[in-house]
Amino acid sequence: MQRREPWLWAAGIWVADFVTKRLVLANADLLRSDRVEILGDFFRLAYVRNPGAAMGLTPFGRWMLVAISAGAAALLIWFLLVADRRQRARRLAMGLILGGALGNLIDRLFYDGLVVDFLDFGIGPHRFWTFNVADIGVSCGGCLLLLCLAIEEIRERRARGKHHA
Repeated sequence: MQRREPWLWAAGIWVADFVTKRLVLANADLLRSDRVEILGDFFRLAYVRNPGAAMGLTPFGRWMLVAISAGAAALLIWFLLVADRRQRARRLAMGLILGGALGNLIDRLFYDGLVVDFLDFGIGPHRFWTFNVADIGVSCGGCLLLLCLAIEEIRERRARGKHHA
């Protein structure tokens, strides 16, 4: 099972992202005209089309974002194929990032470069950027990968310190 876990996480994120975005698109008129409150004003569903990268940043055009996303996905697939299978958390992180990258890549390819975002958190006028399930995969996977790398660095430094003492 260990060999398949990151691929299953990638597929799970991609499928969850695909299904939730299609539900949003099917209800776009309702979500466009009025945000649907789930937990009062704190958590709402909305319909936003994001032409840029994370948090609406747009330093590049559509095709540059497609190329970056496709390149990142290809690189992650290669990393997963060559990664040490004992590094389960690192492989999980890469699987989450891969699923999210593929989810947003599909939108950029088939929806005129616009990514469907719909999760809206905040209080009153103080809102976080609207995001989607793919963004959750990329963000959680990225944080987990950074944590894995930090822990590995700490372990290496400790090991080097023991050898020098």
